Amino acid sequence: MKNDVNNLSKLSELLVDPSPDNLGDIFEKAVEIRTKIGTVPKSIAEFQLTKLRGMVSRAELGWKLFSQPLLPTRTLSDIEILQLISVEGALRELCYCCERLEEAAAITWGGSSPTRFYINSIYHYVSSMFLVDTSKKTHKNLPMGGTIIRALAPIGLTELLDPINEVLQQPFGKNINFGDTILLLRHSHLVHGDFSPERIEYLNAQTGIRDALQQQRLADLIWDLFYQLILLDLKLIAVLTTSKPNVIEIINLYLTNLKSTF
Repeated sequence: MKNDVNNLSKLSELLVDPSPDNLGDIFEKAVEIRTKIGTVPKSIAEFQLTKLRGMVSRAELGWKLFSQPLLPTRTLSDIEILQLISVEGALRELCYCCERLEEAAAITWGGSSPTRFYINSIYHYVSSMFLVDTSKKTHKNLPMGGTIIRALAPIGLTELLDPINEVLQQPFGKNINFGDTILLLRHSHLVHGDFSPERIEYLNAQTGIRDALQQQRLADLIWDLFYQLILLDLKLIAVLTTSKPNVIEIINLYLTNLKSTF
């Protein structure tokens, strides 16, 4: 309990002097402190973290954010700049789903239509961005699945995905991990399901999702993933800022070249 009190105090101290130059470092420290806080005090910590999340949501290209950001291994091409901008936008969309899931769960209930909509959206986004197609040629020799790693691997930034992968590898269900659970629920129910009771029972047998402890475990892991998604988004903004691209010029040049191909 004493450690929890100390960590809560450290979390409050982080809110004293945030700026566009250090907000990423501050948020990274906050996420690290959050992992050390017990379950009950963590709900108290969320009050401070919500304030930080509000500041972070305003981060944009031009904010330095980190004193020592992880940088690409080479100069980025215009197309790679556009790719990273698209990745950053997709991450914001997924973070928005997580935010709305929290809101929906607070004002409705666990099985409500808004709650199910946002959690199913999270399953779709996480599957496509971090999990699928690992057996295809597109992912040969890549350490994880999804679309984002295909943009980051060529420029030497796969390390940015390590914290995401660590959360997805956490154990869950019947001899499967969190990522496998998301894929199972997405593939066997949302994409290839038939709404039959037999399919639902199969999913429950694999994941134990009806069990209250498993539901809490799922909620905890989604929260852990959410914070790492925010941090990844900030790190990509820092990469883009350090690259100092003229985004308007790059977009105009791309559109001009695109028109010339028709």
